[in-house]
This record gives sequence, structure tokens and C-alpha cells, in this order.
Amino acid sequence: MKKYLILVASFLIMLVLGTTYAWSTFVPSLKLKYGFSIAQTQTIFGTTCLMFTLFMFMGGRLQDRIGPRLPALLGGIIFSAGYILAGYSSGTFLALEIFIGVLSGIGGGLCYLCPLVCAVKWFPDRKSLVTGIVVSAFAGSAIIISRLGEYLLAQQVDVLNIYKYMGFCFLIIVVICSSFLQNPLSQAVATDDQPHIKTLTLFKDRNFWGLLCGIFPGLCIGLMVIGNIKPFGLSLNMSAAVAGAAVAVLALSNALSRLIWGMTGGLMEGKKVILFSLVSTAVVCLATPFAVRNALAFQLFTVILGFNYASCWVLYAAEIARTYGPERMGTIYSTLLLSNGIAGFMAPPVAGKIFDTTGSYTPAFLIFGSVSFLSIFLFYFLYQPSRIRK
Repeated sequence: MKKYLILVASFLIMLVLGTTYAWSTFVPSLKLKYGFSIAQTQTIFGTTCLMFTLFMFMGGRLQDRIGPRLPALLGGIIFSAGYILAGYSSGTFLALEIFIGVLSGIGGGLCYLCPLVCAVKWFPDRKSLVTGIVVSAFAGSAIIISRLGEYLLAQQVDVLNIYKYMGFCFLIIVVICSSFLQNPLSQAVATDDQPHIKTLTLFKDRNFWGLLCGIFPGLCIGLMVIGNIKPFGLSLNMSAAVAGAAVAVLALSNALSRLIWGMTGGLMEGKKVILFSLVSTAVVCLATPFAVRNALAFQLFTVILGFNYASCWVLYAAEIARTYGPERMGTIYSTLLLSNGIAGFMAPPVAGKIFDTTGSYTPAFLIFGSVSFLSIFLFYFLYQPSRIRK
């Protein structure tokens, strides 16, 4: 029974942290009421992704050494405080960059791997499925936040007040749920007997570089679209309702697809599944500027993009747990996800700057689609799981 309580607690914590994925919902309001440019809104989003990833690196190591409860609690409090302080701020770019971009990013990063790794350790025979369940909450959070945000914005509630309300709710949920997190005794003993892997060793491993080449373009494309999906829809002359609904559609697809990838990853060889995801990502990204011309195509694109992006957060985590061992998952996965910070700090602001300059997102899709296409070959030749040594 305990392991299922831990799974539920992990799911709820991820539901809180996934608020970042609903960022696009508030972009038009920040632009209209507080004078933000698209590039500025995406800089805040990109900073969140960067800080999230850098401190995920730290959180992964803390989790491996002292267990999940304390880092999850500390990170959750910092994450919630960022939104609360943003709600009480003046709404300037600098204030939101510090409170949401930096502070919530730090808290989310410290917390993120704790519920994920903890849940995987309690279900050693269901690594892919449990990974899919837990990270689906991170993706699915935007469904709730975007719909609630759209409703409150329609009721003329100021965006800063929305941030404030969210922060207090997050604080309550994380404090309660983090108290349930603990590693199984058998896993704690195994971890003590297993030497910790060093980061420099990973960067000498061709398999690690193969995983990195696979995940990075997918993260770039996913974060670029997540941060810009609503303004992208508006740029195609979609109605505000259609463009706004895309945030929830993307989140729903992202969440459900994580479950699908989790089940698929448990049935097929990991490398084959990852290759399929890479081909799908490259094709969709390159085709978008030419194929998305109406509301139906726009929503279909949103669904497929969510499906592809979900693979980054399920397949690679499960593959690491399977080949390197769950006791090393916190360290290795957090190191791999340093690429998420680079992707988030680079791709959304670059896409926003391209749009501010040209009035179109087409160049951004072509650039990142080409990088994704190249990654198919790099991953295929570099990643040889049979050569991974535990």
C-alpha cells in the first residue's frame, strides 16, 4: 500500500511543477497589460528552463545521497515562493525574470527528480510505465492551469493575482506530498553498495553522447512550441479561443503520450523506440511551415508535437534506469538533462526573436527541424547499449 501512496504523492508533486508548461497562456496578457515583447516573455520561460535544469543536476545528486524527501520539500517551497512573490511584484520584466525565471526554476529543479526516481525505485519491474505515469502529471498540469488561467483572464483577473493564488496552492500541496517520499529499504542498501558514477566519466562515454544527441533537438522543438504555441496560433490568424485552447490540447497530448511511450518502451527495445520518436519529431517540425494552414491542421500539429515531446521525458529516463541501473538514475539523468536548460534558454527566445523580427515562426521550425533530422544519424551510430557497463 505504501508504494501506491508514494506514487500518488509523486504524481501530485509533478502536477505542481508542470505549471511551467502553461506559460504560453499568460504571454498575451503580459504583452498587452505590462508591455512585454514576445522575446521578453520567452526569455523568462527560457530562464526558468535553464535554472530548472541546472538545479535538477544538484537535486539529482542530493536525492542519490540523502534521499528524496528533503530536496523535494525545499525545492517545492522555493518553487511556490517564486510565484507568490511574482504575484506581489510590480509586474516588470526584471521582477518576473527573478521570481519566476530564476526562483521558481531553482525550486522546480531541486524537486523534480525526487518524486520520479523515488517512484521508479518502488516499482522496479515497471520502470517505463511508472516513469510514464509520474511524468504525465508534469505534462498534464498545463491542462488544468491553462483552462483555469483562461477562465480567470476572461473574468478580468490580473495575471499577477493568478500567479499569487497559484503559489499558495502549490505550497500546500508540495509540503504535504513531500512528507510521503522515502526510498525502499532494499534500494537504500543497494545504493550504499554501488559506487557513485562521476560526471566526467559520463562525458567520456559514447553512449551518453548518443543519448544527448537524441534528446537535445526534441527538447529544443518541444520547449520552443510550448513557450510560443498561443502566439504561434495567433500569427496564423487563428482566433484567440483556438490559439488559447492549443495550450490545453498540447498539455493533454503531452500527458497521455507519456503513458503511451511508457507502455511502448516496456514492450520494445529502447533504441528502436527512440529512433522512431526522432524520425517523427524531425518530419513534423520540417513540415509544419508548409502543412499548418487552418485550425484543424493547427490542432493536429499540436497533438503530434505533444506526442513527440513526451518521448524525451519517458524513453530516456527509462533507458538510463534499464541500462545504468536505477541507483544511478538520479546522477545520470540529471546530467543528461543539462541539455534541457540549454534548449529552454536558447530555443524559445530565439523563436520569439525571429518572430519579432520577421513576423513568422517559419525560419525557427526549419532550423530546429534540420538539427533534429541530423540527430537521427548521430544517435543511431553513437548509441550502442550493449557496450554500456554498469
